[in-house]
Amino acid sequence: MHLLNRRHGKVALAAAAAGALALTAACSDGGDGGDDGTTADGKIQLTVSTFNTFGYVQAGFEEAYESTHENIDVVFEGDGVGFDAEYRPGLETALETGSGFGDVVAMDEQATPQLFSNPDYWYDLGAYESRSADYTENTWNLGHTADGTLVGFGTDIGGMAMCYRSDLFAAAGLPTDRAEVAAAWSTWDGFKTLAQQYVDADTGTAFLDNGTQIQNVLLSQFAGNGDGEMYVDDEGNLTLDSAAATDSIDLVLELIEMGAVGNYPSWGEEWNAAMAEGGYAVMPCPGWMATAVIEPTSGPDNAGKWDMAAAPGVAGNWGGSFLAVPAAGPHPEEAAELASWLTEPEQQIAVFEAVGNFPSSPAAQADPRVADFTSDYFNGAPVGQILSASIQSFQALKYSYFHPPVKGAVETTINGIVDGSVPVADAKSAIQSAAEEAVALAGEGL
Repeated sequence: MHLLNRRHGKVALAAAAAGALALTAACSDGGDGGDDGTTADGKIQLTVSTFNTFGYVQAGFEEAYESTHENIDVVFEGDGVGFDAEYRPGLETALETGSGFGDVVAMDEQATPQLFSNPDYWYDLGAYESRSADYTENTWNLGHTADGTLVGFGTDIGGMAMCYRSDLFAAAGLPTDRAEVAAAWSTWDGFKTLAQQYVDADTGTAFLDNGTQIQNVLLSQFAGNGDGEMYVDDEGNLTLDSAAATDSIDLVLELIEMGAVGNYPSWGEEWNAAMAEGGYAVMPCPGWMATAVIEPTSGPDNAGKWDMAAAPGVAGNWGGSFLAVPAAGPHPEEAAELASWLTEPEQQIAVFEAVGNFPSSPAAQADPRVADFTSDYFNGAPVGQILSASIQSFQALKYSYFHPPVKGAVETTINGIVDGSVPVADAKSAIQSAAEEAVALAGEGL
């Protein structure tokens, strides 16, 4: 166990210590940098620690930044590293021990309320308060600690859309034109109607890939357009009776009972294979899902078969990340300048063009290179317009330290309901029990 301070006491954070320390050691010792953060030839070495795919390497940012900062050597690390299981435990360990972190560190949006809860860990970015114009109020606020100190810059945002197989829709007698599809499922009642029509057509394929993908959309949309409450608060009190949790779970159960949900758990081999082979017709797709998952997984043979339409309801967001600068680093001022540059609108546009991560900056979203972007793979869909429109009125969600484990417990139970190992009649009680166990395990050592 190791601890991170909070305004309301101490939170014990479980970590896979060996893996975490190995990761943070790599993050802090990239290239040939010395203990003082300089290279053999006297340059300041700045390591940027990321996870998944931030696009900085693909966009050529190392060369671009060094060309205008001759005394800086930039090292990007972490592409392909998973956030929750690998990256986050390492970052938490490093912050607690005071060493082993990158000069600039990335984090998932859902982790910001907890990781930013101790302002002493973070370099004060107050000199960059003028950058508020680069962000929506929601994203800008997430980059601040509870006492109002700016410590993080937003990078990308998920946005929300629905990707669907027009060939499978045609086989089921459903509309295929994206405007007609968006109109037909403009509400969740309309979505259920289309789902029932697809099931009744008996094509031998599923309407939805699984229950957890759609649950992510429903929960975030209902909470973001409500009071922000989801599964659990920051003290570990379950809020499964919140409107967002109740309504989203009820709708997922209804879709399962009508036979509209496929048994293809996210990120598994069967999910990937069915994506390519036409095993299901619909899956939620924030920007990163469309470009970084569906397109490469489905492959070139399915180009033009996939399309994208606006999501039902009042849209919403799924995903987004931040960059921050640990205060204990050897060169926090230079690291802050780099973090600011990496997240400026022009760089967000370059990342979008390189890997498809959708900008969190409204200015970048409005740029023709983003706003007018259409995807040949998704049958010419106006991806930029759809994703940008989905997040304009989206409000903050109340993430907590306990959210990830409870979310995992709920989703594991939903997968069990789909595969039949959890009876539908026992769904609510099974979800409650799994969530209670998740909170208890996460809270050990508090």
